[in-house]
Amino acid sequence: MKRVLVAVFLFMLTLSSIPLAGAKIEPYLYNPTVPDTAFSVIALYETGNHAEVLEGCEWLMAIRTPFDSWGYKYGEEHEAKYTAMAMMALMRGERIARGRYNATLNSAAYWLIYKQKPDGSWEDYTGTALSLIALKEFLEGGYLDEKLPGFREQVEEAIERAQGWLMDKEPKTKAEGIFGYMALGKKKELKEMEAEGELKAYRAFALAYLGEKVTLSGEFNSTVAVAMALYATRDEKYLQELLRRQHFGFWGTLHYRALDLVSVSKIRGFNGLQHEACPYISKITPTTEWEKVILADYYLTCNLTPKLPSNISDLLPWQVAELARVKAALGKDYSREVSYLLSMGKNGVWKDFYNTEYVVWVLKTLNVSYDYELSLRYLSENLTWMLTTADPRTGNPVYYNTPTYYFAYAVIVFKEFGMENELNETLEVLKERQYPNGAFPYTQGSVAGITSTAKAVWALQEAGLTESQMYEKGVQFLRDLLYAEIPKPEVSGDAVKLANATFILVKDALYIGNSTDSAEVGGLDGYVVIYPSQHPLSITAKKVSGFKAVAMEHGKSTNYTYVAVAVVLILIAVAVWKKR
Repeated sequence: MKRVLVAVFLFMLTLSSIPLAGAKIEPYLYNPTVPDTAFSVIALYETGNHAEVLEGCEWLMAIRTPFDSWGYKYGEEHEAKYTAMAMMALMRGERIARGRYNATLNSAAYWLIYKQKPDGSWEDYTGTALSLIALKEFLEGGYLDEKLPGFREQVEEAIERAQGWLMDKEPKTKAEGIFGYMALGKKKELKEMEAEGELKAYRAFALAYLGEKVTLSGEFNSTVAVAMALYATRDEKYLQELLRRQHFGFWGTLHYRALDLVSVSKIRGFNGLQHEACPYISKITPTTEWEKVILADYYLTCNLTPKLPSNISDLLPWQVAELARVKAALGKDYSREVSYLLSMGKNGVWKDFYNTEYVVWVLKTLNVSYDYELSLRYLSENLTWMLTTADPRTGNPVYYNTPTYYFAYAVIVFKEFGMENELNETLEVLKERQYPNGAFPYTQGSVAGITSTAKAVWALQEAGLTESQMYEKGVQFLRDLLYAEIPKPEVSGDAVKLANATFILVKDALYIGNSTDSAEVGGLDGYVVIYPSQHPLSITAKKVSGFKAVAMEHGKSTNYTYVAVAVVLILIAVAVWKKR
């Protein structure tokens, strides 16, 4: 069976426009990535969050290559470092569902051995260190299939060669050093190493992995660092932060540009996207006066205070107008910008069609006293010129090369000033330009874009044209693109049903098989729901009696529950013997 994940996203989410029974429609905006998911699994195993461990492991299974290796995310070149991370995570999943991941682990270990260079290294220092860590854990933890002839000797040789290479090489960065010391078991060097920022979590993780008790505090930005901090400390705040970052069973990175998502969030019904995108906007720091203006509206939408330019002489007219609009929204004095605009306009024109319409829109929005007649006449005549003039190079009308957002703002202006003919002509251009799926391209016939569509739909909304078919089609495109309908399984007694879903069944920490569409779950530890069965959108683990962890040591498995019972019985026997 070819194991592929079609990660979402454009055509995946257009599977159906009809809501599923009991479905929950949620933003689907992230890509599962190996480092985020693998280290989250490793940390959550330590805190006993076994359901989330299995969810993450199943996503790792879904995004692996046909060679049982991994890249940073699905579709990217497979590398030793990411394969090692995935192995470390799956080994923990194997302790909860024995037999589910063992074949994949052996295949992944074989891939690592096959890819090892003659000098004992993999692609770089970090890849070598992580591969060594994973192979040592694979061998010492009892995951190796002894039925494979000569495999143990191959793994042992790979470990020995990797150790030799690492001992002869010096790490180039502190991050490399941390993984290198961790792989070689050098606790002393780790303790003496100074680490700042995210590397504090990396260092704490490495020490904890080697059995050292560590203390750690502070906030961390990356999911990997949060996971490492949780592994090292078991601190509840890191646990809750890690669980908050989980998406449909995986951890990953934003699939779409944060700026695009904020643009869409200004459309009614999409404001929930701000929750996902705005944390990224806060990390964008403008470095030029132009960037300060362009990013200001995104900051405002996210309830953040924008950094505004002080020098307006180098800004375009529309940017000066935007600065005035932003200042007005912030309750600041914008008279300087308005005066500057009024002084630089020539016969009602600011540079070109777009600059003029934007200035007119802002001045009208701010109720600035101004004779708009010359400006509106220019916009009308320029529109006619674009519609009737052919490009001498291509023979196409000039407006084919005009960006969609030019016409989007024109709709607002023409509607505001009651210019019915111009409004209808502009709407015809947008109607012609809109694709059958509802999307708008940047220019006529170009690739459809989120921002181009969002600008057009938002403009129709601002102009009060939300009842139009054009608006409804645009909204539907954005919803199909950015949201997924995830149905919930129907539970009745010991039976669970969900069409087009696969159920992974676990009993007594043992993987006992799959079931499609429905399953009997009575007496199980729990089960994992993969929906849909092919190209999953959501993976959710459900507890029944509760997932158990089993220690794997040198080919033998030990159920912690049975160990605990045995210890209790021994203590009782000792107590009885003492009384005698």
